[in-house]
Amino acid sequence: MITLSLIIVLLASLCTYIGVKLIIPVAIKINFVDNPNNRKVHKKPLPMLAGVVFTGITLTGIFCFYRLDFLTLNETLTLAAAIILLSTIGFIDDYYKTKSKDFSPFPRLLVQTIAAFLVVQFGDYVSQIDIPILGYMELSPVIGKLFTMVWIIFIINIINFMDGLDGLAGGMAGIFSFTFLITSLLMNQPVSAFLSALMLGVAIGYLPHNFFPAKIIMGDTGSTLFGFMIGAISVIGAMKTITLITINIPLLILAIPIFDTIFVFLKRLRQGRSIFQADKLHLHHRLLDYGLSQVQVVMLIYLLCITTSASAIFILLSL
Repeated sequence: MITLSLIIVLLASLCTYIGVKLIIPVAIKINFVDNPNNRKVHKKPLPMLAGVVFTGITLTGIFCFYRLDFLTLNETLTLAAAIILLSTIGFIDDYYKTKSKDFSPFPRLLVQTIAAFLVVQFGDYVSQIDIPILGYMELSPVIGKLFTMVWIIFIINIINFMDGLDGLAGGMAGIFSFTFLITSLLMNQPVSAFLSALMLGVAIGYLPHNFFPAKIIMGDTGSTLFGFMIGAISVIGAMKTITLITINIPLLILAIPIFDTIFVFLKRLRQGRSIFQADKLHLHHRLLDYGLSQVQVVMLIYLLCITTSASAIFILLSL
């Protein structure tokens, strides 16, 4: 399982690196670029078709896993349908950005809900949780499916919200994918391990083009895909295990973006604004305001994510 995971990482990273490199001039030629504004950090238009490459490689990987008998036909079609739906709505959002227009969050939420529903309909949902203090709780199928859907939708959006600096969301997605790969290997869960390896490879192949100063960004297409896959992997893997790790491990791995998003949501609500109204309240914006450079902010958040991820692995090893 380890050898195959490494092969998947290498192939996915190579294909992503080449694919993103090739699509940069295409995006520039057709003017599919993200234009700067007073909320964004970049000062010049940036190509944003990297997410299209991610989608193609992820779908290819999933169908390869099916051919290798690691995924059932239902699982394959479910993941593929969800990815296509999310990538389509993400692409539409990105298209609006090329016109310097805002796309309503409600169509995105609707599609995210459908994608999450597809996942739980084929049996991938949390049936029990172990919450500190409250203890172990069995969930009915209805509650379990609702909990899982909310979790996946939430993870999709927290990854999207962190896509504000060069290399930030891609690097965080890589750290999370690597951590879920390790936890999946430790728990002997091949499906979540191979999906984690696939997304780790995509992140590795993308970062050389996206780290400061970025040549391209992933756009909503890419951040939505990363968020969905990380959310789905956590459900397929750690959350479905009947032990202390049921919810604690994914929560710890994703602690930084989770608590950042909760803080921002509460702040917006206190100010009487929509939780989806864009602003500069996120952690990376506030660190920039303290005088840190883009690279320093990204490295600091990487370190925080590595710390929480390492803690999760340590807890798993100690069980």
